[in-house]
Amino acid sequence: MMVLSCLYDAMGRPLRLIDIDDKAKLAEFAGHDNVLSLRIGADIKALRADPSLAYSYWDQLAAEILERDTGVDLGANMDRHILEWAVKSELGELLSESGVSMDIYVPITADPLAVTAGIEVLESAAKAFPDSRRILVLNRIAGHFNAYEATPEFHRIAAMRADGLIVVGMEPCLSEAWTDFERLKLPPWRILQMNAATVAQQTGLGILAAKRAVGDYASWIKQLHQSFASLVPLPPK
Repeated sequence: MMVLSCLYDAMGRPLRLIDIDDKAKLAEFAGHDNVLSLRIGADIKALRADPSLAYSYWDQLAAEILERDTGVDLGANMDRHILEWAVKSELGELLSESGVSMDIYVPITADPLAVTAGIEVLESAAKAFPDSRRILVLNRIAGHFNAYEATPEFHRIAAMRADGLIVVGMEPCLSEAWTDFERLKLPPWRILQMNAATVAQQTGLGILAAKRAVGDYASWIKQLHQSFASLVPLPPK
């Protein structure tokens, strides 16, 4: 979500960021002043018992989406509940009638549970938002997907690709400061503004390692921008 936000900003379409993840990770990185949090304070157990518990909170999400370009981080623990709310509220129909387009990005890692969960989200999203564009992001940070290519799950993905699913890859960042950037909760736009001396000071790396870390991170962001740029709609004239 942070990479997409950075890319949309570069393309002249700054996003209003909304965080629904019960862990509020996006707000921790991007800053609580820059992210609207629609967390409801209820745990997953309570939501499973009464999904409508959050509906009045999430209704604000529709208003935000209708008003401006919006990036929403659902979080792995909330996607099913959000989709149930969207179906019950007929949000997909409202967006279509209002001329609002939606892109649904579903990132997965090379893990059996993540692959299965991602497929289920894509299938549910297709029913909730039939007019949306669905994008599967193969996040290779934990390894490649070669071992999955002959599995039933990837046959399902192939079938969805035939029905319009877009699949893009996300290579791991090889910057020596990657774990430090994560620990310090630094978003891409702040990292790209840092010089080697600042990186060395904040991470404890030597100056040469910091120079490599800055260069490798900038190259990684550039690669991601090239991979995702064609998916970003141009701003209206």
